[in-house]
Amino acid sequence: MGKSIQYDTEIIGAFPVIAEYLKKLGVAKIVDDVVPWEGNIPLGTLAEILILNRMLNPKALMRVGEWAQNAGVTQYYGVTAEQLNDDLLGRALERLSEYRAQVETALVISSIRNFDLAVAHVHFDITGVELYGSYERQLSTEGEESGPLQPAYGRTKSGRKNVKQIQLGLNVTHDGGVPIGHLPLNGNAAESPVHIENLKELRKRLPSNTRLKYVADCKLDTPENLLTIKAGRGQFLCAGVFSPKLQDEFLKRREQLQPVDYAPKSQARLPPEKRDQYLACEMLDSISGEVNGRTVTSKHRVVFVWSQAKARQEKATRERHVAKIQAEFEAVTRNLNRYSLKTEDVIVRRLESAKAKYSEGELFEYALTCRRKRYHLTWGLNAKAVERWEQLEGAYILKTDYPIRQYPTASILGEYKSQICVEQRMHYLKGPLAVAPMFLEKPERIAGLLCIVVWALIVLSLMERQVRRSLQGKPMYGLYPENRPSPAPTGPAILNAFSTLCIVIVKNGATQQRQLAEFSPVQEKLIKLLGIPPGGLQTFKRRCGM
Repeated sequence: MGKSIQYDTEIIGAFPVIAEYLKKLGVAKIVDDVVPWEGNIPLGTLAEILILNRMLNPKALMRVGEWAQNAGVTQYYGVTAEQLNDDLLGRALERLSEYRAQVETALVISSIRNFDLAVAHVHFDITGVELYGSYERQLSTEGEESGPLQPAYGRTKSGRKNVKQIQLGLNVTHDGGVPIGHLPLNGNAAESPVHIENLKELRKRLPSNTRLKYVADCKLDTPENLLTIKAGRGQFLCAGVFSPKLQDEFLKRREQLQPVDYAPKSQARLPPEKRDQYLACEMLDSISGEVNGRTVTSKHRVVFVWSQAKARQEKATRERHVAKIQAEFEAVTRNLNRYSLKTEDVIVRRLESAKAKYSEGELFEYALTCRRKRYHLTWGLNAKAVERWEQLEGAYILKTDYPIRQYPTASILGEYKSQICVEQRMHYLKGPLAVAPMFLEKPERIAGLLCIVVWALIVLSLMERQVRRSLQGKPMYGLYPENRPSPAPTGPAILNAFSTLCIVIVKNGATQQRQLAEFSPVQEKLIKLLGIPPGGLQTFKRRCGM
């Protein structure tokens, strides 16, 4: 009798399409050209393996060799699972963190050359990455802090106070939200001064003739930051610090507010009467100061915006917080002269503590009197303060030096709202690419892993951008259940569409044949949308023994 033929499968997911984009971007070559390395496996190869690991298996960084063998990665790169040990990968992360800026500069040039990426319009934001472990401060022999970043206790985004964190500043392009660089920051670093360092790195990273447009949140709104951008012939757009002076200015100009032709994407299909309303008006302002020894003056626009959705949300927040503070005041009134509430110091401390819980505490006023050794408390809401608070609900300001002819008020509002692109990329960092929480031991390796995750995000963003550009505004079907349309496919959805892709292994006696499984209709369409030509996967097949 003849020997029976056996079939086996090896799930590889989106590995082939990611490999094509890594090759087109030239990640391995860039790393090998820029970073010195003494290991027996090229550092560029290790970098690509780690990027694939983050995109295909975003879990704790352990047993990478075992994963790489099961996913067909070891055969593609010609390495063994035993070679991909923790020590080698750890040293690779340390070295990559040391040459972060040089590698990312080369990646930007490659993105411009190979993907026609527009890099002059940049969005920047900062997020925190929480750490679990002691992470003692790393000191050099002179007693000064060493390493690229220091984990520390700080104001975490989740509100946790018992974990250390590092922070990450991320630059993404307005064109497709593609990362073009990041800054690893100490866990307790103040956000406003970071912009000066980031602007210096961007100048080195972007082509010399770039006229930078820089979009950020209200932490950018300091004279030093704005004048630095002006001195570098750049332009800025940011949320402004809504100081009491500007609040007074807004209240004076309330009658000047005019409807703005803007609607968020979530409401774009609603009839105009059902959309949330936006009102705005503008004034001119200027600041002057010295930058690198020369006087610089910035004339800019201050845009006062009132949002119906924001006003509705802030009203609900105010009512909830006022109710909680009132409950505390009522409890003090009810228990006055009883239990611990028998001295003025204790009573006042309790009332002030209640007021300090929320900013709405400033709306409360009280009077505490004592007659015949008994305390009497009267309290209430300051009517004028409440009225002013209500008038300011929904209001905020934007600052920009964009010319008004090219960028009218509605355009400025839309431009700033596109800041969500950097927030979405940070969501990918903490979700599909899984950078937090982190368990690495050394800060240098944490910084190296941040490099890997950001570079993986570059690849993911370029894939997402290419698919959306190829669709030309048309929806794609097949990514969502029930064949629902996807008007703007996301990177994670694209990767997930390839999750069933596998290599079929045919065993016939002593012989073994490997071949790539047939693509589903959705996968075939995505490959075309990704710009991969019909023969584009031949290199992958050849290197995987097919």
